[in-house]
Amino acid sequence: MLRSVRWSSLAVVVGAVALAVVCLVLALRGRTWALLVGAVCAATAVRELRALRRLDRARAVRRAAGSRPPRP
Repeated sequence: MLRSVRWSSLAVVVGAVALAVVCLVLALRGRTWALLVGAVCAATAVRELRALRRLDRARAVRRAAGSRPPRP
């Protein structure tokens, strides 16, 4: 199972979430520019997470299709 993980995409998600949290803290401390940067980071994390889920779904479909007997 661990072989099928796209580690680069997972690293992007973790990094973007971490930066979004830092930007949220900065925004709460009065740095309004951090809202824009945090929104971009959060959008990047969501985009990569959706791509990971889509890839996982496609792999599951291929695995399920391979386990069925062929049609006549």
